[in-house]
Amino acid sequence: MESTNMRGVCEIFLRYTREIHRKSTPSDPNFLQISIACGKIEQFIESVFPGMTTPLSAALRPKQAERTPADDMSPEDRKELYKIYAAIGGFWVVIFVVMSLIAWSFGARFDFLFEDVKRLFGGVFGGGTPAHAHGEL
Repeated sequence: MESTNMRGVCEIFLRYTREIHRKSTPSDPNFLQISIACGKIEQFIESVFPGMTTPLSAALRPKQAERTPADDMSPEDRKELYKIYAAIGGFWVVIFVVMSLIAWSFGARFDFLFEDVKRLFGGVFGGGTPAHAHGEL
C-alpha cells in the first residue's frame, strides 16, 4: 500500500537503506562500499524530494499538516494581511461606484431600484406596502 506513488517508494527505499546502514559494521570489508551506496541512495531521494531525508523533517511532517498558515504569522504579518484585505475591499467599492456611475450615465433608472428595494424590505420587516401589492389596480 505504501508503494502507490513515487514518494511512497522513496520512503520504503530510505527506510531499508537506513536499516542496512545501521546493521553494517566497520569490521566488514565492504563497509565503505555499503556506506557509499547508502549515501548515493539518500542523495538521489533528496534530489527528488527535498527535505525528505532529514529525520527532523520526517518527525515534523504530521505536526505541520495540522498547522495552518495563520499560526505562523507575526503581528506585523497580520497587520499587513488586514491592510491587503482593506485594499481589496476598497477596490471593490471603487469598482461598484464606477460601474454604477457608468450605468447611470447610460440611462439606468436607480429610482425604480430604490422603490422596489424599499417595497421589498418594507413588506418583509413590516410597514409600507407589501411586496405583492399593486397600487395601480
